[in-house]
Amino acid sequence: MSDVVLGLYDLNAEISNCVSDHFSHPVWVAAEVVGLSENRTGHCYLELMEKNDAGVIVAKAKATIWASLYKQIKPYFLRETGMPLAVGMTVALLVEVVFHPSYGPSLNVKDINPSFTLGNRLLQRNQVINRLHNEGVFDRNKELALPLLTRKIAVVTAQTAAGYGDFMNELTQNPWGFRFEVTLFPALVQGELAEASMVKALHEVAKQAENFDAVVIIRGGGSVADLACFDGYELAYTVTEMLLPVIAGIGHDRDVSVLDMVAAISLKTPTAVAQFLVQKMADVHQQVMGYQDRLTKAVQQLLQRQNQRLQTIEMILPLSARRCIERKDHRLQLLERSLDLLSPQNVLKKGYTMTLKNGALASLQDLHTGDEITTVFHNGSVKSIVG
Repeated sequence: MSDVVLGLYDLNAEISNCVSDHFSHPVWVAAEVVGLSENRTGHCYLELMEKNDAGVIVAKAKATIWASLYKQIKPYFLRETGMPLAVGMTVALLVEVVFHPSYGPSLNVKDINPSFTLGNRLLQRNQVINRLHNEGVFDRNKELALPLLTRKIAVVTAQTAAGYGDFMNELTQNPWGFRFEVTLFPALVQGELAEASMVKALHEVAKQAENFDAVVIIRGGGSVADLACFDGYELAYTVTEMLLPVIAGIGHDRDVSVLDMVAAISLKTPTAVAQFLVQKMADVHQQVMGYQDRLTKAVQQLLQRQNQRLQTIEMILPLSARRCIERKDHRLQLLERSLDLLSPQNVLKKGYTMTLKNGALASLQDLHTGDEITTVFHNGSVKSIVG
């Protein structure tokens, strides 16, 4: 044991001197923000963390952005990234390393690099996209076609979301009076728990898939940070596994989320989704009405042709009947003439005679000696005895 015994403050003072000597200039450090708070004086306090590739926490630290600087950094970060500094972000901070003899180590933030946060978020999103492609599921939901009549809709969103109200108003107050059956599956659509909440809701929809024509996921807009949950792998993968076509309308214009990419149909806003569904019904309605018009015209044309045919028949029937009767009458006259020519009287006039025995026409085989016969001429008859 050394003869010199240092007090804790003295030890920390020695460490502080070493730290000051080694970190004489600010350094850039990358970390994930796991805690963020602002006090009444305007200071911002950060809790930072780093994980290794296995997801194990390997380092933690606290950092402070003093009010005078935070007034500049806060709007600057929001302007450059489109989202406020928030928990869950990976950031690059220019920090002054300080070791206070009384309070221990701390980091005083001097600057922030918005491009690093944007690049990291883009990298994470691209990793999700590449993973879905490698698993062969990226376009799976796009292969599902909407039914001809898309009326029974499962909606995944927060019940209190303004976008849900806009969606329902547009759907129920459509000018054609079409009726839709809408079932809400409540879910968070913002914050750290949003992705898991939407995945759970989609699983509930999947259990009742036979009751619906399509799934709608909507949210009424928000910042880039608010919409970050729609870039998550679990949500995207769940959508690709759905047996119903998914329509996304999460209300943003700046970027296309991973959800937009994997959904069967992607529209900008909840209102646009409702307008799409109404227009689809209107298109089917117009198509059916077109078929009805064509069928009505075809039936009318057929009836007109048949009516014209009947009128023609009515006109030609008397003439045809008269001609038919005349032909039949002429034929009867010919038959009468033929019968007249073949009558026995006319045959006798030509010099022929008939021999009768007992009043019946007789042949040579019927006659015997002593039989009485009658010979008929055209102008009379004589009786004689066969000798």
